Amino acid sequence: MKLVSRAGVVAGTYMVVAGAYIVLSGQAARAMADSVDALERLERYKGIAFVVVTGLALFLVTYLVLRKQQTDADQAQRAREALLKAERNALAGLFVSSVAHDASNLAMVISSSLELLDDEHGLDPDARRSLDDAREAMQTLTRLFKDLKEMGRDRNRSLVPMELGAIARRIADLLRGHGALRHCAVTVDAPVAISLPVFPVLIDQVLINLLLNAGEATEGRGRIVVRVRANGDHVRLEVHDDGKGVPSSVADSLFKPFTSTKPQGTGLGLVSVRECALAHGGYVEYDRSDLGGAAFRVALPLTPPTSGSPETRAG
Repeated sequence: MKLVSRAGVVAGTYMVVAGAYIVLSGQAARAMADSVDALERLERYKGIAFVVVTGLALFLVTYLVLRKQQTDADQAQRAREALLKAERNALAGLFVSSVAHDASNLAMVISSSLELLDDEHGLDPDARRSLDDAREAMQTLTRLFKDLKEMGRDRNRSLVPMELGAIARRIADLLRGHGALRHCAVTVDAPVAISLPVFPVLIDQVLINLLLNAGEATEGRGRIVVRVRANGDHVRLEVHDDGKGVPSSVADSLFKPFTSTKPQGTGLGLVSVRECALAHGGYVEYDRSDLGGAAFRVALPLTPPTSGSPETRAG
């Protein structure tokens, strides 16, 4: 009934104003006209003016109503998107926590076996070094599962101030025994210590994926450089290699699922990198490196936003 009442008020007001205009303007026209022809001209001009004024008023009212409807529709769409995002995040958090819980149980079995092997006597230095690498990898994996479970419960609690150069050096050391990097020259170029709040587990995943990709791109015998640079209100975490680079035919779809330049590639590594960057309110971009191969740059804001719409770029 409110809509009907409001419509009635608008229509009634219009009729009163229009009627008053017709009556008063007619009286004024008769008073001003000194002949029938003059009266006709005044009535004609008066009618045209009435149409113009009412047309402008109708346009203004219609524009304001439509703009209000568009604003309401945009707000409703944003609310729906926020709700869907919250539901997806909740489902993803539950899934991640569940998988991390089960995987951590299996990791404990492997860790126990490694501890038993560590007690064995007579291991040669190479075997002992391999065992130490495996144990360190399992410790990192266990920490990864722990962080994933914490993120599943509350992502904001998982933000930790970390020094990116230290993280890069740790991951480079961790992967030195991997087949894709064993014969590569991997260096970390971080001349200034830069710390910012991050999800440690996600930064680990970014570096692991990009370093392994770089190793495979150089056929396991190339030069790889990890660079950490401040850039305005962002920090750039870059991985460069001297491989062949990315073919132009796939450069624009690098960050889409199942896009890969490797025969046996799944095309999910760079998707993971992109999602890790988005989780921080940042973005990832690809460009040619000054080393001659590929350069992947992950830009992370110094102060991660609570919400936003970060992007993926291709340079």
